[in-house]
Amino acid sequence: MSKNLFFRACTVFSSGFGAASLALWSTRMSFSGIDPQIAFASTGSIIAGLAALAGAGCAHAYFAGGDEKTLHFEKALRTDVVTGLLSRTGLELALKELVDKSDKSKSLDHYYVISMDFDELKLINNVYGTETGNAVLKILANRLSSLVGDAGPLARTNGSEYVVALKVGHDKLELQAAVEALLSALSKPVRIGTISYPVYANGGIAELNTGSGTSFEKVLRHANLARANAKQSGRGSYTIYHPEMSHQASYNQWLESELSYALQREEFRLVYQPQYDLNNGALKGYEALLRWTHHEKGAISPADFISVAENCGLIQEIGTWVLRRACLDAVQLQPDLRMAVNVSTVQLEHPKFIETLNAILAETGLPASRLELEITENILIKDHMRMRRLFKKLNQMEVAIAIDDFGTGYSNLTNLSELCFDKIKIDKSFIDRLDQSKERNLMIATIVNLGHSLGARVIAEGIENEAQAILLKAAGCNLVQGYHFGKPLPFEEVLALEERTFDTQQAA
Repeated sequence: MSKNLFFRACTVFSSGFGAASLALWSTRMSFSGIDPQIAFASTGSIIAGLAALAGAGCAHAYFAGGDEKTLHFEKALRTDVVTGLLSRTGLELALKELVDKSDKSKSLDHYYVISMDFDELKLINNVYGTETGNAVLKILANRLSSLVGDAGPLARTNGSEYVVALKVGHDKLELQAAVEALLSALSKPVRIGTISYPVYANGGIAELNTGSGTSFEKVLRHANLARANAKQSGRGSYTIYHPEMSHQASYNQWLESELSYALQREEFRLVYQPQYDLNNGALKGYEALLRWTHHEKGAISPADFISVAENCGLIQEIGTWVLRRACLDAVQLQPDLRMAVNVSTVQLEHPKFIETLNAILAETGLPASRLELEITENILIKDHMRMRRLFKKLNQMEVAIAIDDFGTGYSNLTNLSELCFDKIKIDKSFIDRLDQSKERNLMIATIVNLGHSLGARVIAEGIENEAQAILLKAAGCNLVQGYHFGKPLPFEEVLALEERTFDTQQAA
């Protein structure tokens, strides 16, 4: 065995690649005429060795025949094949170099890692193919590259996730301006051929500690946590990481693990809040509200678990259960009452949503005209053409549509006028501020007039006192719900209320 071969084998083995490297070394000895019993390589050991080395990201370290090949493999590892930006590995190495340089300097500048992502890549890939998805990724990468220049390393780390590290001074306005410019570039529609693809991005920011103990995985995880938190505030938003987010992430992980068993344990239930005509006090219907009572922790707020269910894919199963349960209960109510059910954006985007809805209506026997789907306004700014088609199908089925949380999604008036819907629901945040100023009251009146001009009825939620009801009636609001008129009730109490109402009407 030559001294050179022995040195190479020892070098590779001592690098920490263990059995994999030893298998490759022994195979090499077999080829060099060494006794096969000593060189215990086999086809299996070759495969295992290659797999282990490749998994460590360093197979090229052994096989590189010279500096040129080594550089070629290193460049491939550092580069994202789709966009030409840095890969995750390339970003990690770039950040390490950046930290090493910073340790030697006396600079007071701060380095921030900014993680950005847009949600539409999966939809584009599914509908138009991965070739189109890759084209979108390239265009967005070029936009970001032109903005970032040589200000810091820029990478595509995973799917539609882009990450950049920037040096920023003490003035946080500089960081704010940079992030807003980056998100603006990512959130503009991408045109390929004759089709324009809408994209909407969110961002998360984490400070890169240039001191000792800096971990690439940790800082990227913090930036991604901040980005996930920003999504809860709506599209185009961003947040800066703070330690509390890590606790939230642990809580969300626990919620996800428990949600998968909640249906099996029958821990979900629906309660129903009545909706009344504000002019004559007549009961017009109910809104079904989901509640979760955990077997150990008790009541868990929908504000906590709905977004988790959406992110982990369980919202389809949960949403289907809600629709079926609400329709089954609605059949037992007076035939002139509507049942309003909240539908998640993720549910609506499922290609079989209409098919599932039709099956539930057929199974339960509820007339489609007695069902109302509450859809948040935010979805209207996503894929307008797709929403137009969906709303049209629901309208043809005679299923009513209510635009929920109206006034918070900043939807385009032109887009609204092109959609078929029956009702808009004024968000509670507007109701809470009623009577605080004339401007607030005028805003409510404007929303009501807008709804009427679009041919829709207007309902206000969260009415808690008589003063709010009077102001809403003066503004021309049609329908109301809230604790002032009735709290959410279990279905058994709803049935009892229905009987009392029916008896009163009969007596009259």
